[in-house]
Amino acid sequence: MDELQEWLDNLEEFKLPRWSDLPELDLYRDQLLTLIDKYLGPIWLDDGPIVTTSMVNNYVKNGLLPHPIKKRYTREHLAYLIAITFLKQVVSISEIKEGIILMTKLNGGIDNAFDFFCAKQETALKLINHRVEDQKLSEGNDSQAYLMVEMVTMSFASKWVTKKILLLSNDDGSKEKSKEK
Repeated sequence: MDELQEWLDNLEEFKLPRWSDLPELDLYRDQLLTLIDKYLGPIWLDDGPIVTTSMVNNYVKNGLLPHPIKKRYTREHLAYLIAITFLKQVVSISEIKEGIILMTKLNGGIDNAFDFFCAKQETALKLINHRVEDQKLSEGNDSQAYLMVEMVTMSFASKWVTKKILLLSNDDGSKEKSKEK
């Protein structure tokens, strides 16, 4: 359990870059991938690269990332890629696309949406750490199996609410479009 607690403590301190922290200079793909590893590596669990060249190509092909300009990527690409990397752990590619469109629209652009996302992701990581600590204190149970069930059920509930929100936002858009016709 000490190893888990150490990792959770790292989550508590983890900070994502904000829009103003992202490089203003255009990047080549290998530089883009290196920055993703730098930003997300401290908390990432999977072995191997966090994002690969083929992933970037697929995200561009599926309209999640804008096309690079002369094989160069901007901080907009980097912001999208950071968000997509987190989101794909929870929702489908089509749901990510819908969510990004919704969030950039509601927040007045990619810069504000990205900063909002980063702040919320950091808060969520801290809340998980506090939740684990609260469970150990209130339940007197530090079993990893207990914590696993707690986390997976919370994950499912969060994912389901996210899906419902996306469905409702699509329904609202469909109703507005049908009223216009």
